[in-house]
Amino acid sequence: MVLRYILIVLVYLICFISPLIPGFPKGGSSSGDAYAAVFFLTLIIVSLLLIPERRLARGPVASIGESIAWAICGVFILFVLQIATALINSLILGQPISSQHTQDVVQMTRKAPLFIFAVSIIGPMLEEIVFRKILFGSLKKGIGFFFAALISSLIFAAGHFDFSHLLIYVVIGFFLCYAYHKTGRIWVTMFMHAAMNATVVLLSLSVHIPNTTSWIHWFM
Repeated sequence: MVLRYILIVLVYLICFISPLIPGFPKGGSSSGDAYAAVFFLTLIIVSLLLIPERRLARGPVASIGESIAWAICGVFILFVLQIATALINSLILGQPISSQHTQDVVQMTRKAPLFIFAVSIIGPMLEEIVFRKILFGSLKKGIGFFFAALISSLIFAAGHFDFSHLLIYVVIGFFLCYAYHKTGRIWVTMFMHAAMNATVVLLSLSVHIPNTTSWIHWFM
């Protein structure tokens, strides 16, 4: 299991840094399309590596009904947490409301429509596997829920390279860890994450209002 998880993390890291690899398309729709293809290929590889997990004994999990309730309600909780934390980050900590990371991703989706699937669905699925299932799940066995969630969330936040909004990512990451901890089902947090990202992307592309995504920060 440990070797399999290490391979998954390495594959994810290669996907993450793929735009820096020589020969990767630079700029325009070709860059976004290529990145979307890399994300899709990464998801296939990670899914294949996780196949043996189906044969392993699982710990306690929430019922299907409870898990669905968590998945749906969790989307709304994520939005509330983002807005509340953005207010604290801006009014108390004095950080800018707008996120350059968010703006960059929105611009990419405008140039390359295929990238919408990467940022809305595939990206969240991969992040939940890496940061919640593997990182948080592995750490929790040794150091308990709180510190495992904190470390996972800090790494998750730092990976966005948007340090003026670090608090927002940490809070959201912590909640996703809590949801995974309570349900034991990674698809629950995948749904929350993907639903929120998809909502933000669609709003950003359909409602041409300045700073549409200022209060809602990405998880890509």
